[in-house]
Amino acid sequence: MGYDKRSSTIVTRHSFSTHILHSGAPKELIQESLGHLNIKTTENYLDSFQKPVVREFAEKLLSFKNYKLKAN
Repeated sequence: MGYDKRSSTIVTRHSFSTHILHSGAPKELIQESLGHLNIKTTENYLDSFQKPVVREFAEKLLSFKNYKLKAN
């Protein structure tokens, strides 16, 4: 798969957080990795991934990316 060298810090942090969260990492590890001083900040950040609108948009982007890759 690979990565886009133009990825922003936000995309990288989100991808990292999502991956280790889904791999079962404790929130405290994610908190430390992201540099959050308060666990509530990390919980709010992670909870934002679960909002239906965000999830729906992410799924649309992934399907568009997969379509684009298949077209090339």
